[in-house]
Amino acid sequence: MSKISLMTHLDGVTGKYSKTDKVYTKVRKFDGQTIGIRMKNPATNQPPTAEQEAAQEKFTQIAAQVKAALADAEQKAALKVEWKRQRRCKTLKGYAFRKFYLQSITPQNP
Repeated sequence: MSKISLMTHLDGVTGKYSKTDKVYTKVRKFDGQTIGIRMKNPATNQPPTAEQEAAQEKFTQIAAQVKAALADAEQKAALKVEWKRQRRCKTLKGYAFRKFYLQSITPQNP
């Protein structure tokens, strides 16, 4: 299979072609290759929906829980032991966030 080389003037292309265009183009270098990515326009001036605000609030609450847990020496030590036994998350902070997030979406059994 042959490699496709884009012309050099495409290296700096990014953004929309017109104000009414629904496609956003981003050209970037990755592993020595120039890649053009087409996606729907991510930038909108619409206010966030109720679901987006709820997700942002949940993220903020979980981030605060993680920060508090990692500040406490006992909780941090317990989390570190659990983190070392798993292979999914590469960082302790990421593991703690995943754990607290899963606890928040899992229904509590009485």
